[in-house]
Amino acid sequence: MPIATRAAYVKTHYRFDLRERIVPDPGPGEVQLQIAACSICGTDLHIAAKTAKRWSLFGHEVSGVVTQVGAGVTRFAPGDHVALDSSAPCGACELCRAGFPMECTDIQSYWDKYMGFADYMVAPQQQVFAAGDLPATIACLAEPLAVSIDMAAVAEVGPGDRVLIIGPGPLGLLAIPECRRRQAALIWMAGRSHSVARMEAAAALGAEPIHVDKVDLRKVDFGKRGVNKILVVAPPSEIPLAAQVGADGCIISYIGLAFDRHGTIRFDADTFHLRRQQLRASMARPGTRAQEALDLLRSGLFDPNLVLSGTFPLEAIADAMVQQRDDKRHAKKMVMVNPACPWR
Repeated sequence: MPIATRAAYVKTHYRFDLRERIVPDPGPGEVQLQIAACSICGTDLHIAAKTAKRWSLFGHEVSGVVTQVGAGVTRFAPGDHVALDSSAPCGACELCRAGFPMECTDIQSYWDKYMGFADYMVAPQQQVFAAGDLPATIACLAEPLAVSIDMAAVAEVGPGDRVLIIGPGPLGLLAIPECRRRQAALIWMAGRSHSVARMEAAAALGAEPIHVDKVDLRKVDFGKRGVNKILVVAPPSEIPLAAQVGADGCIISYIGLAFDRHGTIRFDADTFHLRRQQLRASMARPGTRAQEALDLLRSGLFDPNLVLSGTFPLEAIADAMVQQRDDKRHAKKMVMVNPACPWR
């Protein structure tokens, strides 16, 4: 049956409103769920700061408990603990059936219709994944971890690689265990010293911290082989620096949008060519790596709690968003939890 829910809305600049709305019964191929947890993403901060020209729903790193399933849904039942990806290939179009899901012509997404900073929502079944016995606050990390996995895959991180990650935000931090899973030999994390908690988490996760406000990244001794894979989890303006730091043959993958004139960069293409470097964009849409992310979260290879910095209830969304933005010393990833949901 349709359910009354609270949902958070955002409008630029950093205005928030908690409203009541009705979440309908799930349609064919859809899953209705009670939201258990939803973590704040950097995209949410950007939406609040710049792009929400009208009142908009937000939040897309979601875990929850299935409450109803629509016709044709066979993989889930009420009571199941699940995590959501933010998009997914449909699995039915010509290109999906031909084995090209990243070229899907009917990408599935709940985006803008229902979002995660709420009590209930509905999502296409393609975006829903069984979370098993993971805690809800950990299961909601499946979506950002899937993005980090894609970034490492795009860079072809593999055994023996020497990896530099530029940017200690949650995506950068979550890339560390994925690079370890891929048997990278050495991992460095470049960030600023004011990001105390994030740089400490990077070290605990297995990366050597480099404080770029204290040392010129171009002068760091990365050893005879240098750095052969670089993951840029920062604005595009950092890409020219990555090219200077990377060894000959280095593959650079990046995720990060400037949404303004800072998206235009300049670097020496001749040198880039002669050094056989490569630049690759990671854009995990449609999402195809949520199951890998859940497997890594439950693998025991790392402690996902190292990425988290606190929880808050839905009604505190405004304060939590400001804290996530402004508390450079302590902020890692804040998670909204729903005390009415039985899954913790």
